Amino acid sequence: MPEAQSSPPPETPAGPTETQPPRTAHISQGAADEVRAEVVNISQGGVNRVYAQDVTVEQGGANWVEAEAVAIRQGGVGLARTQSLNVREGGVGVVYAEMANIADSGNGVVISQHAELSNSRVAVLLAREVHGNVETVLDTRGAALAGIAAGLAVGLMLIVGGLLRRRK
Repeated sequence: MPEAQSSPPPETPAGPTETQPPRTAHISQGAADEVRAEVVNISQGGVNRVYAQDVTVEQGGANWVEAEAVAIRQGGVGLARTQSLNVREGGVGVVYAEMANIADSGNGVVISQHAELSNSRVAVLLAREVHGNVETVLDTRGAALAGIAAGLAVGLMLIVGGLLRRRK
């Protein structure tokens, strides 16, 4: 049976506050469109958008996550913005993180100040500092070279196109 639970918001002397998100939200074998809480735990469930301090995804998924810390184990997230990302046997489509710690995972685009990777694949890795064993399609140096090559190709096409128009 699908289960989505959250703890009640804290009460003030005037009564419950409406602007404060619940402290904890648990999504277990269920789904939700949007979850706002201090701590969000997703287990074998799915959420469209998550806004929280700490998010844990275990054998589940989320489309969009904004949090201070995100931990994924055998799950996936489409897009994540976080200070700290930990992925074990899972994946992220696009992530922007201050610190990314990824092991035994496949990911799309990882943008991070510091990246610790172990036996992982990343299509595009843009990081200031990288440690570990990672397989990339395009790293920071490759992205710069691809940009230069694309710029040269477009510039050349514009020059040739301009010369051909002058002839007519």
